[in-house]
Amino acid sequence: MTTTSNATTDAVQAIEQAEAAWLVALVEGEEALIPLMLEDSRVVHGPVGMVDDRETWARFHVARRRSVSAKATELEITVRGNTAITTCFHDMYTVLDENLPPFPMQETVTKVWEETAEGWRLAHMVMGRRFPPV
Repeated sequence: MTTTSNATTDAVQAIEQAEAAWLVALVEGEEALIPLMLEDSRVVHGPVGMVDDRETWARFHVARRRSVSAKATELEITVRGNTAITTCFHDMYTVLDENLPPFPMQETVTKVWEETAEGWRLAHMVMGRRFPPV
């Protein structure tokens, strides 16, 4: 994990907790994802760089590529005041077709988190799919 020198241990731990909650929400679905996002957050995803608001992306995630497990590796955190930027790899098993077993998928993910009175919330996320290592 990489952090800026002025990041407090408390801030880094809070962001690690937000990242962990995000992984749980990816499996739990739309009702768990939306509360972790700011109202005006955006997600950039897909092979053509679709840009969706939080509700559209959460519905897409559940309807088109439901995750049955998710973990993050190589998490890096940079904190600047009430903004944090994280990068990591998401390793997921995803249901693309209900008639087939879950498909292993890996994405490189960058998230921008904002500190709010309710805790850290996702402001922006960019996801780039990649093939899992052999």
